[in-house]
Amino acid sequence: MATNAAPIYGKQYIRYAETWEAPTNDQAGNVGVVEVGELRCVSYATWAGPNYAAPGIYFTTPPLNICGVNQAYMPTALAQPYTARQLTVATSGLLLVEVAPGGPAIGLNTPLQINTLGQAVASGAPVSLDGTTPTIRELVNIGGRELALVSFA
Repeated sequence: MATNAAPIYGKQYIRYAETWEAPTNDQAGNVGVVEVGELRCVSYATWAGPNYAAPGIYFTTPPLNICGVNQAYMPTALAQPYTARQLTVATSGLLLVEVAPGGPAIGLNTPLQINTLGQAVASGAPVSLDGTTPTIRELVNIGGRELALVSFA
């Protein structure tokens, strides 16, 4: 099966990626509202079943255990009802993570912290992936978009 995982802007290096599904409904049962942003951390959406991933906004607190970084935008099921809800989630390599706009500066060589949307922030919930702590290696601004290059084991 072909995936949409590829180097972006010549910075990202994906070592491993997995196929996950995006749930259509959120944890509260609201129909068709789950949206997953590009280059954002996602966590296990166990309420939807096995092999489902969603951003932290659908959890009571930001997820500490993430399953990886989503590589392509997934609209809500209401916006595009016939779109296949498959996500390509990168789990290892030097991965780009979108930085939340307007926040304080993120330090280099610090553990990755995210907000409820899965964006990198200077002060948020520190994450782990398979028992390891992802580390921010570089901050890049490409086309006005702030991205963090993060080392995932």
